[in-house]
Amino acid sequence: MDTIPLNTAKKSEFSSSSRLLLLQSLVPIATNLVSSQLEAFASRLTQALFVVSDQTVRPEEAGSSFLAYQLLKRNPGSFYKILTSQINAVLTKEVSVVNTRKKAKATVEGQDFSLVSFEEMENKVLTNNLSNALEVNNADQLVALNIRIGHVLRRTPISVSQNPFRPELFVSAVTQAWSEFESSKETQHLVLRLLQPELFLQLNSVYQGLNDALIERGILVDIDNAKREDKKRLMRTRQNDLDLQDPYLENKLRNIFSVSKQDEKNERETSFNSTYAADQERDFAEGRASLGDTNSWSDAPQEQSYTRGKSAETVTIDREFFNYLTGLQRSQASAETPRDSTHLRQLSQNASATELTHIDQNTIELLARIFDYVFNDTSIPDEIKSLIGQLQIPTLKVALMDKDFFFKDNHPARVLIDTLAKSSVFFSGDASSEDPLFQMIEGIVEKVQQDFDQQIDLFSDVVADLEAFLKEEEQTAEQSIVEPVALALKQEKMRLAREFAENDVAIRVETGEVAGFLEEFLLDQWIRILTIAHNVKEEKPNALENALRTMDDLIWSLKPKNSSEERKELVSKLPSMLTLLNAWLNAIKWDEPQRVLFFSKLAERHAAIARAPLELSPRRQLEIAVNIAQRASEKRLNRHVQDQHEHIPDECVQMVEGLERGVWVDFTTSAGVTTRFKLAWVSPKRTRYIFTNRQGHDSFSISSEELVTQFRSGGAVQISAASVVDRALVEALRDPPG
Repeated sequence: MDTIPLNTAKKSEFSSSSRLLLLQSLVPIATNLVSSQLEAFASRLTQALFVVSDQTVRPEEAGSSFLAYQLLKRNPGSFYKILTSQINAVLTKEVSVVNTRKKAKATVEGQDFSLVSFEEMENKVLTNNLSNALEVNNADQLVALNIRIGHVLRRTPISVSQNPFRPELFVSAVTQAWSEFESSKETQHLVLRLLQPELFLQLNSVYQGLNDALIERGILVDIDNAKREDKKRLMRTRQNDLDLQDPYLENKLRNIFSVSKQDEKNERETSFNSTYAADQERDFAEGRASLGDTNSWSDAPQEQSYTRGKSAETVTIDREFFNYLTGLQRSQASAETPRDSTHLRQLSQNASATELTHIDQNTIELLARIFDYVFNDTSIPDEIKSLIGQLQIPTLKVALMDKDFFFKDNHPARVLIDTLAKSSVFFSGDASSEDPLFQMIEGIVEKVQQDFDQQIDLFSDVVADLEAFLKEEEQTAEQSIVEPVALALKQEKMRLAREFAENDVAIRVETGEVAGFLEEFLLDQWIRILTIAHNVKEEKPNALENALRTMDDLIWSLKPKNSSEERKELVSKLPSMLTLLNAWLNAIKWDEPQRVLFFSKLAERHAAIARAPLELSPRRQLEIAVNIAQRASEKRLNRHVQDQHEHIPDECVQMVEGLERGVWVDFTTSAGVTTRFKLAWVSPKRTRYIFTNRQGHDSFSISSEELVTQFRSGGAVQISAASVVDRALVEALRDPPG
């Protein structure tokens, strides 16, 4: 059985295998804590079943509940055994994957019940309700456990849905155990209805025990401070992130697009607005066009009153200027627009724009600043900037029509610019006109230039087309890394096996009772044997048990034997132990001269033990005990210092651990050549990463340590995926247009 010593878990200094070992050590604790409650739990459930059978007015329910009552009362031991096994299995499975993925909690509202029966649907609802109630009832202990497990995993505090000991799992184990104990669907549904928090397992003591166990293992966290930090983190939305860059962002936008009360009064007195519903046909006949249910044209230039959040705001736009923009857009469809926003600003100086309101003038200037930022972004290839530049007039028309372009990051036109800017990350260096993606982007820009008038949904359509293209390309790329992924999985499995093997040897060496030459042998050779045993333990579980037992017997054989019985036992064990020892060494093909020397020293030490006096003086016994304690202290101190050195907090380590599939990284060789690759795959334990180009070619696998080293040295640089319009807007509003 894999174990972890209590004194090896120090704060956040864990390797991947140590984290897994630590969490695995909690499973038997939780199982035992539940087992101690089973008699009381079964008694409560038995009583509840009897009450139902006695009080229900439905004969079939009375019969099934009475049969279930009798079955549980007569066979409590079988139920205990099944439930204990289920809980252990469920928790073990969850712990094995908790460090490899983030779970999304499934809610009843989000589930598709269209293809299930009413009974199944009701069971799901009952299970969800019970799980939620247990979460509320055990909130304090559960939150503390979330924080401590998150600390072990070196993440921010995990959510309940990521906790491998969450109430949902205990509910699932109990329902599964009952279905195995009594297969009748009627009683299964009945038991689920009876399982209320007061009748169910008392999980508070379980979570208290798990928290105490983590504290004993050195997981010391300021829970109150962690709760405060987690609350802040959960309340921080994407918009809040922008506000952190510029806390007055929205206020600045409101000021830009607002008018004085006197202006509003004048507008009400002079404005002539035609409504979409009544005058649509006349407007089109006279060359006007409605901009939507809440927008209207004005023959005279009028100012706009805009307040974000209102359901109906009036937007009046000078018809002559808008028609001028439409004509300009169509004339430029076949000509390349300059890759700067100078001509965008010049539009406000055009004769047809002389009567523009200050809001329209501010809109043009703000949009020009946004395009300035895009054109100055060195990460966007010039070819893509030229294509984005051709969207200036259509985007201006959108911004004049709908000021939500500046307020909402999911505005279709804004999403298109962001998507085009982000797509530039796919081009390493210059974008080739022969690249299918470049041709796709070129076609999208052309479509917007030719087809856009007032239908803002057109932007959503072309974004959907581009995303579908990229998804199809990504699926093709995934097929090309099947073999590298298989190889990386083997490498990770072997690496984890090595970490487990090193831990198995370390906890024995740290006792201080292992002879020097034997310690060297274990570190150099037996770790290799244990690595193989751990690697094949799923197919051959006896191999690991055999290798561990042989190591323990070998260590025991070199300890002093101070009684005739111990010496007789040594003589009887030596032949079989040496046979197994040689068999394992043959398996790793250790045929070097050191093997002969090792067995020679081993024989000499065994002979010395057999000849040593049976009785040692108290002084000699004390000397031996002091030497062992001193060696043990030195071993533990050395390992602690080494672990501290290996796990110094490092932002590069945190960056690598936080990398998700799809991010792009620039790798620079020693010759100064930079190539851009996408993170196509991350191993389950995050020990290996596979990068490819966009088409899935030129793939390479790299270990987490190597990747961290690359980031530290500057040989690897992650490409920012933040919204370019968000960043541009923050920058543009540092000095808001007047």
